[in-house]
Amino acid sequence: MSLRPRDLDTNVLYSRARLLGGGMHRRDLASDAMRRVFPGWWARADAALTLQSLATFFLRDIRPGAVLSHQTAAELIGIPLPRELTYEGSSAIHCRGPDGTSPTAGSLVVVHQAVPQPEVTSAGLVMSHPLRALQDIAVRLSQVELVVALDALAADRFGARLRVRRAEMEGIVGELRGRGAPALRAALPYVRERSWSPMETRLRLQMLRHGYPEPALNVPVLEEATGIEFHIDLAYPGERIAIEYDSEDHRKDRRIWQKDLNKTDVLHEAGWKVVRATIADHRRPRAFFARLDDALQRRRAAL
Repeated sequence: MSLRPRDLDTNVLYSRARLLGGGMHRRDLASDAMRRVFPGWWARADAALTLQSLATFFLRDIRPGAVLSHQTAAELIGIPLPRELTYEGSSAIHCRGPDGTSPTAGSLVVVHQAVPQPEVTSAGLVMSHPLRALQDIAVRLSQVELVVALDALAADRFGARLRVRRAEMEGIVGELRGRGAPALRAALPYVRERSWSPMETRLRLQMLRHGYPEPALNVPVLEEATGIEFHIDLAYPGERIAIEYDSEDHRKDRRIWQKDLNKTDVLHEAGWKVVRATIADHRRPRAFFARLDDALQRRRAAL
C-alpha cells in the first residue's frame, strides 16, 4: 500500500528516506501537497509548523550544538522584523556553528561561521544575544526598522520576550565592533523604553523627521469614576494634545473599539485634544500633520 500525503500527521517532519521507504511515490513527494522544510526533511504542505517548533527540531535533530542567529534568533525573541526576514516571509533558518562546521548557504538553512559571542536561552533554544543578532542583520534594515527592533527590545511593556534595558543596551552596543555595529550606534539615540508598538515608534520618528518636538510616550490618564488607567500613545502634555494611533485591530476588535471610545471620553473630559492617526496617515501624512499643526497652534495660543 502506497503512502499518500493525506496519510501523514500535520505536526510531524518526515525524512525523505522514511517517506520513500514507506511507499510514497516520488511524484507525491514533489507535489504541492508536500513541503520541503529542511534538506532531506519534508512535511505536509498544510502542516501546522511554527518557527519555534522548527527551530527546536533543527537544534535537536539536524544541527546539535549550533546556535540560532541573525533574523531567526531575533524573530524567536519577538523582535519585529520586515516580512522578508521572517519565517512567514520564507526566510531560511540561520545559525552559527557548531565548531568545525563549514559555512553554507541555502534557501532553507544558512550556517554561519562559529564565533565566540554572548548567547541566551529562550524557550529552551540557544541563540545569539539579541543585540548580536541585530548586529548581524543591521545592514539589511533601514534605520527606522532598526529603531523599531531596538524599541521592542528595550520596551518596559509589550515588547520582546527578552528585554535589554536602554542603559544596558548602551554598554553592549558601545563595545560592538565590525559590520552592523555603526548602524546600531546610530539608531541607539532614538530608542525609547516607553514605546509599546512598532507603529508608535514609526509615527514618533516620522514626527521628528518633520521637525516636531519629541512627544511623550504612553502617558497615563486615570478615569476617576472607575479607577481604570488609560495610556496616551504619543502626547504633548503641556498643550494637552493626545496623539492616538488606530490600527486595523482597533476597528475590527469590538473590545478594543469599546476601550478606545471610553478612553476618548476620559481624555475629552480631562481637557485633552485628541488627534488620531491611521496607517493611511502614516503613508500620506499631510492631512495628519495639518490636524496636528492646527491643534498645536490653537492650544499654544490659548496658553
